[in-house]
Amino acid sequence: MIRLKWLVAVAACCLVFPLGSASACQYNVREVGFIDLGIEPYRLAVYLPQDVPAEGVSGLKDAMEVALAETNIRFEPVLAAVDTNHPALKIARTHGISRFPAAVLVSPDGQSMPLDVSRASSPRSEGGTPSTQVSLAEAVPAALAGVLESPTRRQILEKCADAYGVVLLIEGPEPQANATAKKAVAAAVQHIGDHLEFLPKPIKNPPEMVVLDQKSLEREQVLLWTFRLKPEDVNRPHAAVFYGRGRWIGPLFEGEVLTADNLVQLLGIIGADCECGLDHRWLQGTMLPARWDAALQQRAVTSLGFDPESPMIKMEIISILRRGMGGFAQAAMPLEYREIEIGGAAEDEEVTFEEDADKPQGPARSEEVGGVGLAPPKSLSREEPVGQSPPHGLPSSPEMPPGFIPQKPGAAASAPLPAQETPASQPRPALVGQVLAGSLAGMALLVGLTSMIIVLRARRP
Repeated sequence: MIRLKWLVAVAACCLVFPLGSASACQYNVREVGFIDLGIEPYRLAVYLPQDVPAEGVSGLKDAMEVALAETNIRFEPVLAAVDTNHPALKIARTHGISRFPAAVLVSPDGQSMPLDVSRASSPRSEGGTPSTQVSLAEAVPAALAGVLESPTRRQILEKCADAYGVVLLIEGPEPQANATAKKAVAAAVQHIGDHLEFLPKPIKNPPEMVVLDQKSLEREQVLLWTFRLKPEDVNRPHAAVFYGRGRWIGPLFEGEVLTADNLVQLLGIIGADCECGLDHRWLQGTMLPARWDAALQQRAVTSLGFDPESPMIKMEIISILRRGMGGFAQAAMPLEYREIEIGGAAEDEEVTFEEDADKPQGPARSEEVGGVGLAPPKSLSREEPVGQSPPHGLPSSPEMPPGFIPQKPGAAASAPLPAQETPASQPRPALVGQVLAGSLAGMALLVGLTSMIIVLRARRP
């Protein structure tokens, strides 16, 4: 009889524990942010003149493979005289580029920026002297040096590798407004730091603040370009949140929406369960154009306790993200068969240019909605895939998650988004399937053990 009671207890445990394990995710949003799936890289279009020889193109490809190693930028040579309908040529025309060679960097968010390769000459070009003109294989990597490296971006990446996340404060010209904004950011950082113990999965170091002052704006033009800003556009404080591998998440806060409450709401999402029910296209954000070198990678491995570049980890994260999307294929999610090359991007990886030239190039502006909250700037919104709508229950805009509405001071504050709460009207398909599978497995085991007990008791003399 005692054996029977123990076997029943074991069967009950087998029934209960699968349910418990199915309700939690192994990773949080911050950890997923370190996985570079290569879904939406920056694209570097290099426009080649008609007389460039084949060995010149080959040499440029070899040079760019070295220059773009450990970066999130993909290279594509454009033979301007051969393919006159190439979409990248339309982007060049928006910058008034009509003479080649030339180069343009295109962001996943749509904006583009020309690079200065004016010193470059093709092997057959004439004019100039060896001291003033260099080959494309030398000129383009030299122009990329300032795009990939800057002190503030390096500081953001280092702190993201070590800490919960980073709040970047871009100071304006008014000292009083800067002091108010800095106080709001410091309060949000302190609030998150005081509540780290309540996260679904512990994060050791709290968020940190990085300040970009007015004197450094000219030096950080690439960082401002990421936000569709120029130094002359910064006439008041702005704030942005980064996490993981330098991913910008959420809107660019400025003016009345740059408050501690709004920053706390957004920062709280970084520590949430990776299957918290939010749109993973929104959670992935846009990475800064930068080089993620071995030193940064080692800092991330030390902080996380695992290697985010491990192929097995990547496969597991892709599987989790697929389940979090409810099994719906999205343009930004590699659900189809895909080979991941270990140690870098494929040599001849194809980069597809979209019609980005029609997207606005100017600074972003916020719009008031109903006199209560401020919607994210339209020009900062990540574009929805053409002809596709997100699955039912996911936010229609990947820029702002459900439950997060930036509030003006004095307006009714919206409740912070719980770390593991899912809207009751839309249960997660992944969680429902895991619960059902766990229940069926537990029931099958219980029936099998019970049958075995009955047979053994029947054979007893």
